[in-house]
Amino acid sequence: MKKEYLEKVKTIDAIIQANYDCLGGEPGEPRNWELYKFLFHPEGKLIRHEKDFTDGVLRPQFLSPDDYINGIGNWIETKRKTGFYENEAHKVVDVFGNIAQVFSTYQSFHSKDDIEPYTRGINSFQLLYHKDRWWILSLFWQRETPEFPIPEKYLR
Repeated sequence: MKKEYLEKVKTIDAIIQANYDCLGGEPGEPRNWELYKFLFHPEGKLIRHEKDFTDGVLRPQFLSPDDYINGIGNWIETKRKTGFYENEAHKVVDVFGNIAQVFSTYQSFHSKDDIEPYTRGINSFQLLYHKDRWWILSLFWQRETPEFPIPEKYLR
């Protein structure tokens, strides 16, 4: 663990921003997967809620951080023909004691210079404050579709 990583997990805003920063880059540009794994609790999960390519049914797909890196992460880093950048458009945070729920509306871009996102959705982070830092326990996301538009309260 690198000492500079500790600053990335001291606050809710910092850990959410670090998540987005780890994913962004141009095709072939290495991502900081070491930091990405550091954001997650050892039992942490990523859950994408998207249509299965085989039958078109909307269902959750459960991943460990390593599963994500070896699958989706590898694809965005090495196989995409365009860059991949994601940022937060809006955030709603609820905290009780050492737990937090964050709805982070994301926007995805092919380039740092793009003005309009090619897709957007909501990342639902469940966070735990433990041992002087925040941990991502789960990151659950769903892309916006015509069937599921993002509600106004999760937009600016």
